[in-house]
Amino acid sequence: MSVVPGDPASVSACAGTVRSVSQRLADHATGVRSASAALGEGWTGRASAVTRRRGADLAAATELTAAQLDRVGRVLQDHATDLADLVARARAIEERARAAGLEVREGRVEIGWGVTGPADADADGARAVTRVALQAELDLVLAQHVRRREWVLGVLRDSNTGLSDLSHRLHGG
Repeated sequence: MSVVPGDPASVSACAGTVRSVSQRLADHATGVRSASAALGEGWTGRASAVTRRRGADLAAATELTAAQLDRVGRVLQDHATDLADLVARARAIEERARAAGLEVREGRVEIGWGVTGPADADADGARAVTRVALQAELDLVLAQHVRRREWVLGVLRDSNTGLSDLSHRLHGG
């Protein structure tokens, strides 16, 4: 298990699903728009106009929803790519730490448990320098992960708010 939380493959699969739903909604919006416009042929009057307007409103709301989902899908796919890179970088740091007799535990590069070799002040000094350098690299990776995750969560919150507002307007609120 990586020190960087998350599963890039699952995020990517989710992004694909969201974009697929987005495309289907966009197709449905086109169908609703065409069907509501066709209602005017042979059906006139106030009821026809109200029905066509509501159909057009529904098509517009469906298009907005599809666009919002497409945006979320793109953001999730980008995040999956970034997450895969961060996980790979963290694993490389873990491997370099192990090679130097160090371990990564709970986001910290520490001296490995057990006997690491004969007492040697030069080796201990080199290990300490390596530990500090690897910790700095790991801190950067983890900070990038937190910043990116917070940005993605912000996009999801904004999308949720926008879709909630749209739903409220559709319900006549």
